[in-house]
Amino acid sequence: MKAFLDELRAGWRDLLGAAVGLGLGIGAYNPVSSFFFRALEHEFGWSKAAAAISLIAMPVTALVLPFAGLLLDRFGVRRVAVLSAIGMSACFVWLSSMDGRLWMFYVAFLALNVLGCATGPVSYTRTISARFIRSRGTALAFALLGIGIAATILPPVIAYVLAHHGWRDGYRLFAIVVLVAGFVALVLNREPAARAADTDALSGDRLSAAAKRRAFWLLGAAILALSVASLGFVSQFQSLVIEKGLAPQLAPPLLSALAVSVLVSRLAIGGMLDAFRPERVAAGALLLAALGMLAWLFGGAGLGIALFAVSLTGLSIGAELDFLSFFCARLFGLRHYGAVYGGLAAFFYTGIAVGGIAYGAIHDHTGTYGVAIAMSMVLFGVAAALFLTLGPAMRGAGTVESKPLNGGPMPVPRR
Repeated sequence: MKAFLDELRAGWRDLLGAAVGLGLGIGAYNPVSSFFFRALEHEFGWSKAAAAISLIAMPVTALVLPFAGLLLDRFGVRRVAVLSAIGMSACFVWLSSMDGRLWMFYVAFLALNVLGCATGPVSYTRTISARFIRSRGTALAFALLGIGIAATILPPVIAYVLAHHGWRDGYRLFAIVVLVAGFVALVLNREPAARAADTDALSGDRLSAAAKRRAFWLLGAAILALSVASLGFVSQFQSLVIEKGLAPQLAPPLLSALAVSVLVSRLAIGGMLDAFRPERVAAGALLLAALGMLAWLFGGAGLGIALFAVSLTGLSIGAELDFLSFFCARLFGLRHYGAVYGGLAAFFYTGIAVGGIAYGAIHDHTGTYGVAIAMSMVLFGVAAALFLTLGPAMRGAGTVESKPLNGGPMPVPRR
């Protein structure tokens, strides 16, 4: 913690700006997407699979992310992220004007994710990874807390707006919020001064070189399995709560409880990534998430069991972003962080699409989510095993990627 406080003195504005930008960027929509999907299904008579197929936008976004990463490496976070926030806000306004034609929903959702991708971790985690060297895991956890805080507050707010004003006003609210957040992050981020300081000292692999390494594909596969398991579950959360036999109005507070679990566990996991073997920390968290899926599947319809299951599952929701950012910087360095992160994030976005579509299709085919939940449980175990295989690469990686951009002391390499 002392290392974090030392680096925080110079980097607090960037940390706060990253938390705001991440919390109310593209990631803010995922925790409440099931509310909008359900509202659209009811209004336009869409099937669950039809709404979930919009998530095919995620693999398309994945193809764009390496290019977005190159732009971030070239022009910096501030310029690219604020333009991305403006584009995303315009897409939410577009979604609010839909008339029930599925093609319009798909195109608008695709544009939302493509134009808004630079408001996510691919941008802000680059700044944090460069400014915080010795306490990177802790700093990334605090920055990504913005997503958890937003996920705690937004579900009841969005549920209220949808219930009293409709889904169109829900999308308009998002348009305002993400635009304001983008400009707040722009003001707080001090990237120009930071980028002028010793950028030549940065080292690391280009995306083409990283993709030739076994560790790149192991990490990508782990992120893919993790995101299928966790984001598939979240995408159908309100329907899962109802199927479990709980009252529909319990979905927002349970989703908030899930977000609180993410907040608490993220800080703990961030500190442990700095203090212990990161691959073991990741594997342990994912095995606990698998236990949460087991509890949800077999634990009955009680609220207490649901809270227990959701709390354990919270160890994985959003953890893919912590792990992706931390392992990317440690294994591949910072010089081409944006491009390499974008390449790895392709696995994440593909996983979101596969998970959401799989959950909807499995329910449409079987009439229940049981098989989908069992799938998530198995995939958490697979992801844990894949992270453990990264051990040799992590121990062989240099941990001093650059001179800290805040001008602080050089970090001491870990053993």
